Amino acid sequence: MAEMAIELADLASVEAKDADAFLAAAEHARVKSAFYYFPRLHFYGEKAHRLRWERHAGSIVVYQVRRREVGSRMNLYFPPLPFDPAALQHALQRMRDFNGNRAGRIIFMQEDDALRIAREGLEISHKWEEFIFDRAAVMAREGSGFKRLRQELSSALRQGLVETRSYTSADQAACLALVEGWRERLIANGMQVEGYGNTVACLRAAARFLPSLLDGLVVEVDGAVRGFAFAGPITSTMGCTFLCISDHSFRGLAYLLRHRLMAGFPDLIHFNDAHDSGQPGLRLLKQRFRPMEMHGVFSARER
Repeated sequence: MAEMAIELADLASVEAKDADAFLAAAEHARVKSAFYYFPRLHFYGEKAHRLRWERHAGSIVVYQVRRREVGSRMNLYFPPLPFDPAALQHALQRMRDFNGNRAGRIIFMQEDDALRIAREGLEISHKWEEFIFDRAAVMAREGSGFKRLRQELSSALRQGLVETRSYTSADQAACLALVEGWRERLIANGMQVEGYGNTVACLRAAARFLPSLLDGLVVEVDGAVRGFAFAGPITSTMGCTFLCISDHSFRGLAYLLRHRLMAGFPDLIHFNDAHDSGQPGLRLLKQRFRPMEMHGVFSARER
């Protein structure tokens, strides 16, 4: 442990105060992917996943350092931001030195970076596709393509007194109970639980960020909290639906939360709603927002 601490001494943890630096780099690079959303990076990197970062050649370089049964493994969380070949080569060498081999990889990269990463000699693999929505089209909900979305939103509002409002710390216990129910449901259905730690961390510490970066909503039905969601900007034009969990015994609440969060960011043009986690129901939900683009996400490793 002491040896690892020395090797990481010149790397910084991803703190809330670093938001402006990361946002400026994301804006410069005009990124699209949800894994660049800064609150996600901050909450993900706090505990076991241990994200650490540095600057090199004018780029932000983010590493993931995870403990293993024997030793620890360093990976590059995403390509240098903005991309720079010298920063990439620096990161690859740092991983080789830390790991003692060439087993380090790039965990996430958006499709716009895949070709230039391949040109640097790495092997590229496809992971999944993200749903990117046209915010104005979702707000308008016009035409036959949005018929099912209109129906779901109408259904959500016909289940009693349905209200959405800003998330506060007083909602934490009710929202954590929803998270546990969501987690148990996925496990019971044999599905992988993704983002549990992120979700709990966000509910407990959302106040670290202004609503302009991390906006939270809860939905109440007859005075009881039945769902919550968080969203915010990746860049000045691209938003991210970060979290959304609701009580499935009430129809349409996940649609309502997504729609109202997007409505709260009128200056954004597009919204990235990440991938579908291999869940058919979640895929169908996101398809009803009529994605304008399915954006590829890849990983990479040294040959």
